[in-house]
Parts: sequence; C-alpha cells; structure tokens
Amino acid sequence: MRYLVIVALIAGGVIFFRQQTTQKAEAPKKTAQVATQPTLTPRPASEHDWAKAAIDRTNEVRRQVKRERASNEVP
Repeated sequence: MRYLVIVALIAGGVIFFRQQTTQKAEAPKKTAQVATQPTLTPRPASEHDWAKAAIDRTNEVRRQVKRERASNEVP
C-alpha cells in the first residue's frame, strides 16, 4: 500500500512538472503577440518613461469621468 502511494505521488509529480514545462514553452509566444499591440498613450512609453505614462493615463481617466459625470448631471 505504501509503495502504491509513493508511485502515485511520483507519477503525479512527473505529470505536474511536464505541464509546467509546456506552459513555460507557450508563454513567450503569448508575450510576443501582446508586445505587437499599440499602446493607449499618444506617445510611445519607454522603460524609462513608465511613470509619466501612468500619470498621463490617470489624468485621462479623470477627465473622462469628469465628462461623464457632467453629462449625467451627477455632482
């Protein structure tokens, strides 16, 4: 009985490891597709400009909410 449990745990570990390996192999394909999509900011965001892009997006959302509230007449 103990040997059956040990063999089952080892087999489960091998199956889990193989699934994780295949997911890691598929992950770069998905990120390559995401990288080709255009950004939402008017100017391209560089790695050194990420904070500015975040602030711009926040201000854009604030203006959008303000316009929607004004059109809905919500104070």
